[in-house]
Amino acid sequence: QPARRLRPASSMAGPLSRAGALPAIRPVALPRDRIGLLALDTSFVTDRIYAVQATAASFTLVEQAVAPPIRKAFPLEDELGDDRLWQQGFVAETGDALAGFVALRYEAWNRRAAIWHLYVAPAWRGRGIGAALLAAAEDFARTAGARMLWLETSNVNYPAIQFYQRMGFVWCGLDQSLYDPGGDAAGETALYFSRPLG
Repeated sequence: QPARRLRPASSMAGPLSRAGALPAIRPVALPRDRIGLLALDTSFVTDRIYAVQATAASFTLVEQAVAPPIRKAFPLEDELGDDRLWQQGFVAETGDALAGFVALRYEAWNRRAAIWHLYVAPAWRGRGIGAALLAAAEDFARTAGARMLWLETSNVNYPAIQFYQRMGFVWCGLDQSLYDPGGDAAGETALYFSRPLG
């Protein structure tokens, strides 16, 4: 299959749920939610990535197949303490477990709301929970006075990139030096996406 170049999203996603009710979206409550957040499966699996091709004056993202598939997870142990970098979070609660989590921070100096985390448990993906969590994050951002949502993800997180584009986010930059070459993201490129709030 020929490589496909990354293109800006042209429309928002459709209905929030195919069938049935969504889990309740509510503000995160720490330390009460700590156990549920640590149990949340933040992993993804992909057999496609966006490879970064560079010239002297430009970068291009090209979709490529990878084998074997890549599997990564993002532990939250160090992200739930008093020194956390995010300011406000929301969870999707199913009654006895958490199905999703979003966390963001309003940056007053440029009136931007940066999304630090967005995860949906695998069993709940494709059912509108990510969109509902983003809607809660957007409401918080608007109330804070933000002019846009902004986020960073890796070029290998193909499922997240596809989701963000469906949600109207547009690729707005990259950083090939952000990730530690001795760490879990060695060789990956940070991609930045934004969506104006109007």
